[in-house]
Amino acid sequence: MDISSHREYGSPERETRDSSDADSDLEELQGDIAKFDESVREFLASHHGASDAPRSARGGGRGRGARGPRKAAKPRGDITARLSKVNQAFLAGDYDQAVDLAFEVIRINAETHQAWTALSSIFRERGELDRALSAMVYAAHLRPKDVSGWMRCASFALDTIEEDEKTNLNTARLCYSAALRADPTHIDARLGKAAVCHRQGHHAAAVAEYKIVLRSRPYDLDLVRKLAESCVDSKNPSTALPAAIQAYRQFFDHEIRSPASPELESLWHDVGIYVELFAAGERYGEAVHELKALSRWLVGRGSEKYWDGYQEDDREWDTGADRRSQVPEYSAHPSDETLYGNALPLDLRVRLATYRLKLGHETEALRHLGWFDTTDSHTADFVGDFPFLIYELGTELARCGRQALAIKYFELLRTEVAEPDPATLLQLGRCYLTLGEQPAAEECFLAAIDADEDSIEARVELANMYERAREDEEALILAAEAMALREAREQSSSVPAGGAESPEATRRPKRADSSKQRPRKPRAKAADKAAAAGDGSKASVVPRRYRPKRLAGPDKRLQDEQARAVKLSHQYEAVRDLKRQILAGRHDLVPAWMATSKELVDDFRSLKRFYTWDKYLRFLGPRGPPQHPGAGEPQDSELMQMYERLTRSAIAPQGDVHGRDFGLPGLMSHEGIAFDDWLDLFLDYAIGLAIAHRRDEAYQICQAAKDSTVFQSSEHEFAIYVAWSVCAIYTNDEERCVALARHLMRDGAITDSYRMFALLSRLCQSPVSWYTSGPAQKFILRQIKAIDARHEGTPAEALGRSGIIDAGGGERVTGFEVDVCLLMLYGHILFTSTSYAYSLGTYDEHVSGDVVADVVERTGYFLRARSLDPTNSMVNLSLGLAYVHYGLKRQSANRQYLLLQGQAFLFQYLQGAPNAAEESNTAKAERFYNVGRLFQLLGISYMGSNYYSTALELCRGAEGGEDLSACILMNSIVSLLSVGNKALAFSVLKSNLKL
Repeated sequence: MDISSHREYGSPERETRDSSDADSDLEELQGDIAKFDESVREFLASHHGASDAPRSARGGGRGRGARGPRKAAKPRGDITARLSKVNQAFLAGDYDQAVDLAFEVIRINAETHQAWTALSSIFRERGELDRALSAMVYAAHLRPKDVSGWMRCASFALDTIEEDEKTNLNTARLCYSAALRADPTHIDARLGKAAVCHRQGHHAAAVAEYKIVLRSRPYDLDLVRKLAESCVDSKNPSTALPAAIQAYRQFFDHEIRSPASPELESLWHDVGIYVELFAAGERYGEAVHELKALSRWLVGRGSEKYWDGYQEDDREWDTGADRRSQVPEYSAHPSDETLYGNALPLDLRVRLATYRLKLGHETEALRHLGWFDTTDSHTADFVGDFPFLIYELGTELARCGRQALAIKYFELLRTEVAEPDPATLLQLGRCYLTLGEQPAAEECFLAAIDADEDSIEARVELANMYERAREDEEALILAAEAMALREAREQSSSVPAGGAESPEATRRPKRADSSKQRPRKPRAKAADKAAAAGDGSKASVVPRRYRPKRLAGPDKRLQDEQARAVKLSHQYEAVRDLKRQILAGRHDLVPAWMATSKELVDDFRSLKRFYTWDKYLRFLGPRGPPQHPGAGEPQDSELMQMYERLTRSAIAPQGDVHGRDFGLPGLMSHEGIAFDDWLDLFLDYAIGLAIAHRRDEAYQICQAAKDSTVFQSSEHEFAIYVAWSVCAIYTNDEERCVALARHLMRDGAITDSYRMFALLSRLCQSPVSWYTSGPAQKFILRQIKAIDARHEGTPAEALGRSGIIDAGGGERVTGFEVDVCLLMLYGHILFTSTSYAYSLGTYDEHVSGDVVADVVERTGYFLRARSLDPTNSMVNLSLGLAYVHYGLKRQSANRQYLLLQGQAFLFQYLQGAPNAAEESNTAKAERFYNVGRLFQLLGISYMGSNYYSTALELCRGAEGGEDLSACILMNSIVSLLSVGNKALAFSVLKSNLKL
């Protein structure tokens, strides 16, 4: 076939005719045509060019060609055709078709760059941002030297960071690194990588990148600010800060040498950052010197170098000229007075005061504080704008023994800042404690704990206060909470998180911001924030609980208790109202109901008087005291000593009887809510957690209800175990279902408990091995033997037990009556495990002598049950099935006898109980159906069909017989097919099939 014929075959007319059914074949043929045409052109070009010039001599010089990666090959014809269809589908808005076509191209050649870029655009339009980013990264990998491609990927990852911050930051960092490998001089890529490293908490890497950029742009103020911020936040500020200081010094030196510009006013913010770098390295003298020198330059007095000789005081910035006039070089001019005291911004004056306090120059610091009146509205506005500076100032005043003055600033800070800050409250409480105002200190410490549930220092301070006030119980609780938090913190710090800040970084302000200085909240100490940095879920180790004010006056305490009672009453009414609406069909209210129920349950669990000490301390945290107290820091050992001391003083005198008085009849409610209602709330909340697949939390709530001293009655215990069983069923915990059922049998050896065991074993989606497990068999067998021993007069000690029921707990059975349900339960366990001989009490000649003796001792559990209740249909059905299955075993002796015996019991089952005449047609149909199943099992299909027909006639028109009718029809059809009667099976199916 020549070229023309090929082209005729691929003509537009032919393509239009066959495109509906041969698109893929046509595209493949077009690709072959394009390759053939290309090979022809190459052959002709090589043929004509062979004689144009003689070949150069062997070993001759060669021209040096362009180096670098080869240009990407042009896509094949079939690839180009498919890419064109991708673009057409995308422009038409058919994104699904476009995706399919793009994936088809990738299947043919995964290195097609246009396919990946098109796929990224499609995913972006569809809102699948993560897939769009992945496609962009794949496309960039195909052109690793294309810096713009990597930059687009990094920008897109940062623009869509809300989807998955951690993953997107890693992707952006890798893209910036790839761009730098392609072009190490690319400034934007290096700055982007530095910014991403800073957001990830890898401050050392960010500092290294900023330092590289600073070599080419040393006077870029924004770059210097970013470097300073990364140095302050790094894990080792002492080694990183010199780089930031040097960068700022270089910048200021350049600005001082340059002509004055109108932008100098914006540098006040950078002066604050610069001096904070010195303060972060505890170089307070240098910070004071640099602050005054740069401020002098900014106000236009840069030539007055003589002020550098007066570093012991700050007379240069006094309001009046009294001390300045003592300097010989100073000459007073009324027009220049505005360039001295009033020219210094208030935030820099606060820094000067703070640094003077750190240097021990209290008098000079108090001169600066004279500018501030804590009762003035301007001071309040300043505190709202610069809260961090006021916090540092108050902390230094408290350290220097100026607690009264520090309280004024802390109270002002507490008032002006919208959200309560735990660090401020902690420092304020310590100031009040030093001045002896214990009620105010207690209020501040409690507020600090409310603001930060992981605060250890506030708990330690409160525990010390309560110990001195002889409130040993509350002191012990706080000490236990502090130990649990410290242990969790040590475990989280042993595996440092990538984004966690260092303790040094959390102590210092982040002033290297490229924008104008913004108000900043005070930070808590590093010890209070380390755990929060490693816990992404922000869930506290210690549960939130109600903390009454124990050192307040009687009126205040009564007022708080009344307010709390009103709050609990309103919450309980809200829970009841939400539950009624949910039962009416408002399932969207379930989250609100769960949240309100959790608050009430946690409030109840937080009360010590409802629990014994061991149970309550377990509630405070998942872990106990540290196993090796000597391995921690001195502060840890002091905390451990306080815990042991409080344990001896609080627990030892009271033992575990504290709280038992709530079992008295006169105390039946808490905060106006009956204990029965509290229990219902506990169990409803636990079941709600189980429905939400939060198994561990649901079990914790059930365990908390069981441990409470007010829920110890048998009725309460039974309700708790039933609810616990429901939670286990919802969460498919078959092991817990069986264990709870055993608890119910142990605590109440009655018929209903045995039925509950069978019901739970049936409801949970578990294999039969849990029902027939060894522990369950032994547990039930011990109960049967205990009853037999009582009846025969055998002492319980002869059976190796301390009571009738060895599995746990005292003599529960007081009579000699053997429960039929107990015998049937154990018989069914043996029957399910195919131990038919043991369930019946029969044996054959193949069984060994030891086993025979054991069988004779058992005497058959089904037969024993029938001797107690001979007319029970379930007993007769079980006996019949056991005999039949035993007779069908491979090595059973006297098979005909066993089968006939089984049929005899089944016919007794078919006849029913004496009151069988009162049964419904559905119950009678079930009997006929079961007997029909027996004959089908034995292979006597015609007899089984007769019973199936009778059962089906009884089901017609009977209420509730739809499921049974379906089972009967299915087994009838299977029985007919098994004997080869396909025509009749089809007729039955056709006559009963409903579409």
